[in-house]
Amino acid sequence: MLNNSETNFADLNRMSCNTETQLQILTPTQPIRLRTRLIGVDPNNSVILALGNDKQWIAAKDFIRQGQGVIVRIINSDDPEASILAFRSKIKTLVNHTGRWLIIEYPSELQSVALRQHSRIPIFVAASMHRETDDGYESTSISNGYLQDISIKGGGYTGISLEDCQPGQRYYIQVKINNALETLAVPITIKNIQPPSDDSAQYQYGFSIEEANTNVEEFVQKVIINHLFQQQKNQVT
Repeated sequence: MLNNSETNFADLNRMSCNTETQLQILTPTQPIRLRTRLIGVDPNNSVILALGNDKQWIAAKDFIRQGQGVIVRIINSDDPEASILAFRSKIKTLVNHTGRWLIIEYPSELQSVALRQHSRIPIFVAASMHRETDDGYESTSISNGYLQDISIKGGGYTGISLEDCQPGQRYYIQVKINNALETLAVPITIKNIQPPSDDSAQYQYGFSIEEANTNVEEFVQKVIINHLFQQQKNQVT
């Protein structure tokens, strides 16, 4: 679950160097998202990130300046809970003489998501259902809707009725990440079905995720990050 406990700050302070990090720069139009890595943390003072040099970083150079608002998400895959630490802050300064570093103000608040917990995390992410084939899944969707919650074990999907669907049937669920720049899908098994309520025409499907699939953790992680990105975007706009 999301929380702001002191434990989160302790986790941030001891975060390992080179931990994967995502930086979102808050611009007046569309937020800019950049990949980087953690250099280190100076507790209660600053968070130090590596300055990138790929085309995305070059395109964002005019916004990488002192006082610029940012959102930082640190992906701590070494943690047994595979947590994401996220916070809103500002750029303090850039350092180039000792290394290509971006210095971020130490956060006053933190959000944390534990990816491997069994309890489901409430989300709202557009998704679609697809029929399974011998070598994957059909590209044409048979139902469009959204993920309403997710965990490493399974989740809940709400959308257009799946024709002749029964518990135990297998499908693929697909999510388009970051404005359709990336598409992810995992095999699922339907566990339960709830028909539409009086004020809705959509069905609710509980599902489990195929545990043996190597893409499960990546799928869940990116779906949650996509949800957090969208939340922050809505807050900004």
